[in-house]
Amino acid sequence: MIPNMSELLVLQSKYDAKQKAKDNWREARLDALEYYKGRTVPYTQEFFDVSLFEKVPAANINVTKRIIDRISLVYMKPPKRVYTNEEVPQLFHHKDFKLQRAERFTNLLGSLLVKPCYRENDKGEGHIEYDIITDFEPIFGDDPLKPIAFTYPIASKDSVLDDTPELYVYWDKDNTFTYDSNGAKYTDEMNPDMINPYGRLPFIECFRDGKPESSYLDTDPSSDLIQTNTMINIAETNKAANIMFQSFGYIYINGSQVELDSLEVGADKISFLGADGTMNLVSPPDTVGTITNAVTTSYKMLAQNYHIDISFVEGTTAQSGVALKLRNQELQDNRVSDVIRWKEVEKELFELEKLILAVDFNRDAGELDQIDFSETEEVLSEKEQRERWTWELQTGLIDRADILMQQDPDKFQDRDAAEDYLFERSGADLAEEDEAEEPQENTLLAQLTRPVE
Repeated sequence: MIPNMSELLVLQSKYDAKQKAKDNWREARLDALEYYKGRTVPYTQEFFDVSLFEKVPAANINVTKRIIDRISLVYMKPPKRVYTNEEVPQLFHHKDFKLQRAERFTNLLGSLLVKPCYRENDKGEGHIEYDIITDFEPIFGDDPLKPIAFTYPIASKDSVLDDTPELYVYWDKDNTFTYDSNGAKYTDEMNPDMINPYGRLPFIECFRDGKPESSYLDTDPSSDLIQTNTMINIAETNKAANIMFQSFGYIYINGSQVELDSLEVGADKISFLGADGTMNLVSPPDTVGTITNAVTTSYKMLAQNYHIDISFVEGTTAQSGVALKLRNQELQDNRVSDVIRWKEVEKELFELEKLILAVDFNRDAGELDQIDFSETEEVLSEKEQRERWTWELQTGLIDRADILMQQDPDKFQDRDAAEDYLFERSGADLAEEDEAEEPQENTLLAQLTRPVE
């Protein structure tokens, strides 16, 4: 049965509405990325007359990046992964760095794609690299929460004068191909039939707040953060303009007999205005303090929304480790739930890595036996750190090598290096004691915490 014209119009309207929602979603994500990268000037300039920026630069305060990086704690330190095939990690290039970036962009955008890819170096040696895809469009079938395909740009124009078509990649479980903005497909000599060799979408979906409940497009690209960043930039631009134009009073003169052409004004000048002339100075109101307070308030509200200690805004004096831990407890609590989500990402990612290794390398990856995310280090005072080490030594939780590896992880990257140093140091200490007339008190911690030679 052929649909009538009314039905076609309704279907077209629904399609247009869905596409509009996708376009708005992508545009908001691109805006958020611009803010994270510190490219906020064009957004600030929209709120002012363009002539202002001939004398006053637009403020560009990157609050977005600072907060996003601050709350992204899961990959602050690389996790420890245990594989049954010990050779497998050598094939995963820059994995921890890319996943750290993926965590930050996920917290910024609400969602993104991680795509492990088979690539070869100049010597023809294969390995897996990780593409972080932030700009993409999901294509849905009957389920609005389960994309059946993804498409995303791989090349864009360098300038408006560039007439080269923009290039995109399309993937579904069966097919993959490159096409341009004109709809033309490009043949890949390595895959002339445009077949997806993996039989599944080769992407890992990452979500900040878990998978959406009703619509894939419900993932929010930190709109509250972006809006506040905009307000702060507007306020700081206004403050700069006030400083520029209102720091000095405005002079005005009354008197019909005043010869303005010959009048000189200055701290070292004497002005004669005639019998009827008067000179006055208008002092504008001081609004800099008001604007500064408004910006500080915006910072504080934003910090509270993201469970960040208010010292993030105000700065703080030295505090004990316990005090710092209490002030950042909410952020640490959030990290616990974040770790749970990213453990699932790690498991899904390995299953895809395993598939790629089988298809492109003809190798068995074995299994991911264990994944352990390192705990964030507490900030302790010197006294607190010594007390902790003393207690841990006494209870047998650590030994001297552990302390050295904590104290200088760059020099003592493993236990062998730390134990070799302790062996050499003990010999030197014995020689010094033989030469001394009276042995000095030489505690264990004093030895361990003195400067490393």
